[in-house]
Amino acid sequence: MTTMKKDTINLNQKEVPLTERIRAFNKFAGQTQKALLDLFMGGVDIPFHISGTQGQIDSFMKVLSREKRYMDSYRRNGLNDPRTLNSRHSLAAAVQRFEGETGLRWPFKN
Repeated sequence: MTTMKKDTINLNQKEVPLTERIRAFNKFAGQTQKALLDLFMGGVDIPFHISGTQGQIDSFMKVLSREKRYMDSYRRNGLNDPRTLNSRHSLAAAVQRFEGETGLRWPFKN
């Protein structure tokens, strides 16, 4: 049985220099995109480990769940449906909290 090596996402980027933050963001965006696609397609295996404070991890998971909820609502109800718009506003609030908590920009901002 082989074990897959998991990458680590460090959400604690507030005190890191800008060049390191850009590098961390590029990696973070790719890993988050894969995680969202896995969640959206029903896969469960997420090949990375998340590190940071408990608040940072909680806000990351909340944004992921809100992103999925928004994608599901968009697919089911269409873009101009009030339920989709409410979901989008809920996502925007979660993204703002995440960005304030971690110092990272959320990868899928409209």
